[in-house]
Amino acid sequence: MQVYLSTLTEVDYTQTLEKIEQSYTENPKKGKAKRALVARLRQSPSYQYELEVIAKDEAAVVVGHVMLSKINIVAQDAKYPALELASLSVDPEVRGQGIGKALVNAVEERARAENFNTIIVSGAPDYFEQLGYEKAEIYDIYSDESTLEELQVKFLWDQLTDYPHGKVKDADVV
Repeated sequence: MQVYLSTLTEVDYTQTLEKIEQSYTENPKKGKAKRALVARLRQSPSYQYELEVIAKDEAAVVVGHVMLSKINIVAQDAKYPALELASLSVDPEVRGQGIGKALVNAVEERARAENFNTIIVSGAPDYFEQLGYEKAEIYDIYSDESTLEELQVKFLWDQLTDYPHGKVKDADVV
C-alpha cells in the first residue's frame, strides 16, 4: 500500500475527525474526546495548519493524522514557546506499517522549519521513547494534566543554550 503525507486542508477536516474517533476502537470515549480536542484546537488563535499532517492511501482516504499545538513551558524566570503533540492516530487496519512514525517525523521537520525546538507528548511512553523522546522530568518539565511517567520531551535542536523547564501551559492561556 502506498501512503502519501500531506498538509491537511479544510476538505479533509470532517474525514480526519471521523478517522481520529474510529482509531480508538479499544476506547471509544477517548476517541470522542480526542476528536473534540482536535476540533477545538483548530479554532484556537494559535492554530498553525502547517503543524497538522495527514496520511492518505492510494484512494485518497485518510489513514493517519498528527497534530502539534502551541504551548508554553513556564518557569519562574522564563517562558519557553514549545509544541505539544495533541493527536496521533492511525487507522487500525494499517497499523504496524510505520505510518505513525512517518507522521511524527514529518511534523517534527515542520516544527524545525517553524523554528520550534521543543515538543512535549503525554502518553504511550514506550512508543515515543523509540522515536527519541525522553522523560520530561529529567529537564524539570511537568504538567498538571499528565503523570511524570507519561510526560516526555524531545528537543529538535542538538544544542540549546537554555533548556526549557517549568510547567506546561496552553499557549492561548498564558
